Amino acid sequence: MKIVPTVTLPYTRDRIAASFIVTLNGIERSIPHNLFLAVFPRIKRTNRTANVEASAAELEALSIIADLSDPLSSRITYELSERHGGNFVVTHLTSGQQLVCLPGAFRRIAGVSSRAVSGTATLSASKLAEVGFIIEGGNNNDCNYQYANYA
Repeated sequence: MKIVPTVTLPYTRDRIAASFIVTLNGIERSIPHNLFLAVFPRIKRTNRTANVEASAAELEALSIIADLSDPLSSRITYELSERHGGNFVVTHLTSGQQLVCLPGAFRRIAGVSSRAVSGTATLSASKLAEVGFIIEGGNNNDCNYQYANYA
């Protein structure tokens, strides 16, 4: 019998985004639900937050999956605020940036229900830029810079 060294890996299940949040190499990553379960089929699927013993091969597989997924995807919170003229106040949890966005535009970009007034979501880097956040590594949304060109 071969003894395989393992590491305790904490995870949190995000049911809204259909993913698992894990911390790999000091960076919090979102791993798609089906891929996480493919690497760790032995976990109890009803637990929201738990730990799993991961071998070096499983950690390597998880790192590869995390690197293939969009590294700049991130979580936001949103809330419809009467104080801000009935617009959404959207907060980027990683950077702490906060902005106000028109309800129709935010619902279209983020894909949230027309009945939603508050919640959390996970957006890709392009969607974050489209909402108006300035993300590390540059912003590919040219409309954010149109006023600077005319100033």
